[in-house]
Amino acid sequence: MEKISPYSGDLYEGPIWHPTENVLYWVNILAGTIHRLDLKKSTYLEIKLKDYVSSISPRVTGGLIATSDQGFYAVNLDGDVKEIYKLKDWDPRNRFNDGKCDAVGRYWIGTMNLEEKYPTAGFYVLDTDLSFKKVLDNVTISNGLAWSSDNKTLYYIDTPTKKIFEFDFDLEKGKISNKRTLIDLSTIQGSPDGMTIDSKDNLWVALFGGGKVIKIDTKTREIVDEIPVPTPNVTSVTFGGENLSTLYITTAKIHLTTPNENAGYVYAEKVSATGTKINFCGI
Repeated sequence: MEKISPYSGDLYEGPIWHPTENVLYWVNILAGTIHRLDLKKSTYLEIKLKDYVSSISPRVTGGLIATSDQGFYAVNLDGDVKEIYKLKDWDPRNRFNDGKCDAVGRYWIGTMNLEEKYPTAGFYVLDTDLSFKKVLDNVTISNGLAWSSDNKTLYYIDTPTKKIFEFDFDLEKGKISNKRTLIDLSTIQGSPDGMTIDSKDNLWVALFGGGKVIKIDTKTREIVDEIPVPTPNVTSVTFGGENLSTLYITTAKIHLTTPNENAGYVYAEKVSATGTKINFCGI
């Protein structure tokens, strides 16, 4: 496993592989920074926002869209940041957390309870016409999400439940229904955090406090593989690189009870699976 980030961060999260720029992006949530690493050119760029930045996505019109503070922002590489949509009703007990765009370009975003223990948060969607709606409530830490290759299933994590849920997904209408448990992870160490999906519809899930990424077969609903990471708090994962066959893994230094020199870096690991291209945001 290769350590690829120039330095460590308190809470690296939300890694994405940009399919046209061929670079890796990730965020440092608490620092409010977006990081861009071109592994071939060995160039590195950091963009600072005014507040927390929890997730990012490439935009159809160029640049990125980021969830930060109480809204959605267009971010360009030159550091220009412009507000696109701001939430009118905001619960100060929460902040934005993980989010991704679907195949139509809608931005699905969750919030999390700042104390990480009360179900004050939710799961939302910002449509391409800038209409915003809540799709789930009574959530504590809305986290990883991924869509099946046929776009008929949404996989979703509310971290403290230690479960991965699945929903029927209506791509045309942008609706979810029929919530059920895909797998219960309460018997293993660590809690499910960010996740991604490969070309065969297997989920790859980061385990915060578990020191690894696990691979879940969505058909058999079983853990079929795991990749150890040299630090406990593994936050998220994405596929990238040539043929989308490298797993990029973010980690965190927060909540560690003992110091770990490997904590808070981004790692790369070649795997036999191949990922799927990220959806561009149409907002």
